[in-house]
Amino acid sequence: MRARDLLIPYPTVSSDDEAQNALRLVSERRLPALLVVDSTGQPYAMIATAQLIGRLVPDSVRQDPVLAAVIGDRFDADARQSGVGTTVGAWLPRGHTRPPVVGPDAAPMQIAALVDRTQSSLVAVVERRGGAAHLLGVVTPERLMGYFTRKS
Repeated sequence: MRARDLLIPYPTVSSDDEAQNALRLVSERRLPALLVVDSTGQPYAMIATAQLIGRLVPDSVRQDPVLAAVIGDRFDADARQSGVGTTVGAWLPRGHTRPPVVGPDAAPMQIAALVDRTQSSLVAVVERRGGAAHLLGVVTPERLMGYFTRKS
């Protein structure tokens, strides 16, 4: 078993895509993270869904979490509109996380060690062909867990 056998296709966005559409993609597809690719289609950044949720929280609530309990749904409409007219690139956190990457021949234990070390919600599988690299898909911790827990 190798990374190529464990990978799943995974949707990507570019930093120029509208943030609202990216948020919708994460929500509708129930993705653990948003995978951002550069202009060549290479993994550039990864934003965990929990971090995306944090982008919807107003600064005042972030600074005083007790405020969230008393404001009710006053800011919900603002949160719904916060990604409109904004690019994914503008939403990337400073020092954004690059997704961990392996080749298609990586062994499951190699991928598991990488997930453990990075606490990543996905590992990109990239194949290099003729000087160019191609994103094949991702391996998620759930896929790894399935591999390690299935009966032989």
